[in-house]
Amino acid sequence: MISAAAAIDHHSAKPDLLLVFLARCEARADLTARGLYTLQESVDVLWAAAERDGLVDKFGADEIQWHLSEAFGRWRLANE
Repeated sequence: MISAAAAIDHHSAKPDLLLVFLARCEARADLTARGLYTLQESVDVLWAAAERDGLVDKFGADEIQWHLSEAFGRWRLANE
């Protein structure tokens, strides 16, 4: 008899990497708005993560740049 816990593979579910990236963009934009990072520093870190996770190859540079501009554009508008 297999227990219910043994029948469920909790390690097979992988997060959607684009959703994780979008959450990181929002969080990093907030930290940038609070002065913890510079805009250039934040964008560089996020771009490197997008390349590392294969998002640039999968979705293209234009889409990744659009997501970055959306996250940081809202931050910049809120602080003007």
